[in-house]
Amino acid sequence: MQSSKGQKVVLPPQVSDDFEAVLEQVQPMITAILKKCHVYKNFDHYRQIAAIAVWDAWRNADATKGNFSAYIYTMVQGRVKMELLNENQYAERYALIEDDKMNVLINRRGTEGFQPTELLEGILDQLTVEERKLLEKIYIEGCDYVELEKVYGISIETIRKRRNRLIQKIRLHLQEKPK
Repeated sequence: MQSSKGQKVVLPPQVSDDFEAVLEQVQPMITAILKKCHVYKNFDHYRQIAAIAVWDAWRNADATKGNFSAYIYTMVQGRVKMELLNENQYAERYALIEDDKMNVLINRRGTEGFQPTELLEGILDQLTVEERKLLEKIYIEGCDYVELEKVYGISIETIRKRRNRLIQKIRLHLQEKPK
């Protein structure tokens, strides 16, 4: 269907009951939104997020509340931006490489002839006795959260928070050191 200005108009579900047809009509809109949001990797993942947003918009559409095309645009853009935000937060909070480095440094401590480096000694000196014990239990002994819950008598969530604060403290110490 064409509007008076010659633009394609996406019809709400009451008029167009075929979701596949609606999704096909909004593909150019989805591509434009992805470009506008600077999506340059995981393109298929974001296209799937957009398709789900179109599905939700199509299911929840109400012709009396406004233009269906604008509703789809808003839904898709909102979901894509939310997914980008979630990915960025995840990348900032969970640096697996640094965690692996810590495992390597600590695991080498138990091997023959291993002398703790100045960096490791500096890190360990900055920690309290309790923090060192927790670090040892997690990385040297390989205890999981359930075991630590029994040892310390605190909830798993509290253990996770302590571990996260410990890692943050170590990261700050690593950033302060000249390279």
